[in-house]
Amino acid sequence: MNNTLLNIEEIRIILDRDFIPLESFVTGLRLKKQVEMETNVEQIERRLKVKLPVDFVNLILNYDFGDFSILGVHFGSNTNYIDKLISYHEHLSNEEIKNFSNQFITIAMGDYFTFIMDVNCGSIYVYGSETSFNKKIKVAETFTKLIQTLGTAYFHSSQNTQTEFLDIVIKKFDEECINFWKEIIN
Repeated sequence: MNNTLLNIEEIRIILDRDFIPLESFVTGLRLKKQVEMETNVEQIERRLKVKLPVDFVNLILNYDFGDFSILGVHFGSNTNYIDKLISYHEHLSNEEIKNFSNQFITIAMGDYFTFIMDVNCGSIYVYGSETSFNKKIKVAETFTKLIQTLGTAYFHSSQNTQTEFLDIVIKKFDEECINFWKEIIN
């Protein structure tokens, strides 16, 4: 294994290898290709009054995030991902987070973190039980990088080579997010 992040196709293959045999018992652990083009990007952009980054749009048009979880990060659970994004947004609006709706959308939930995307630049942040929204931590430059990093973290965790994953993170990411990625793989 070289010292880089896996690409999306490599991640898809690894998850298929590990989880196709378990699909009769558990679902949502594979990154499946989008079968039906139910994803109406214009609908969510109108509803949330945002313009989504191209990187994000390309991935949600090609992969089914409506039924995908990895390392405790839940994008959706047997749902249409667009509906899930709207649901996330409505939940946050009820919490009255100032200026959230103009710049950020929630893209996933974790056990202790909420994953948000800055729609102006595509960067991904987390905040949660120990990190307030005002002290959010940038964990990826783009949605693609988030998925690549989560997939790479999964691979190294499954191979018991977490140190190699941390070496990648230390070289590729800002110092402020290193502890977040350490927590993800533990």
